[in-house]
Amino acid sequence: MRLIAAPIVALLLAGCQTCPERVPEVVKVPVRVTVPVPAELSAPCPVARAESRTVGAVVSAYNANIEHLEACNRKLAEIRALPTGEVKP
Repeated sequence: MRLIAAPIVALLLAGCQTCPERVPEVVKVPVRVTVPVPAELSAPCPVARAESRTVGAVVSAYNANIEHLEACNRKLAEIRALPTGEVKP
């Protein structure tokens, strides 16, 4: 029995060396990180309303709203200019 078991064990042990050794592959995954938006950029934009329906009041409210719209567009441009926080591998 020993004469049969010894060659079988030797063959099994020799068979383990025939498999090539695999080295793990490094995989780089980009990670997205959110960037906090400053409070002054996310504040709501004011809206001017005409107090009366006269031409002067409506034109005054319109002109005020144009200024507020331009300020909001500047805020949005600053938000778009914030870094995305994407990590490059």
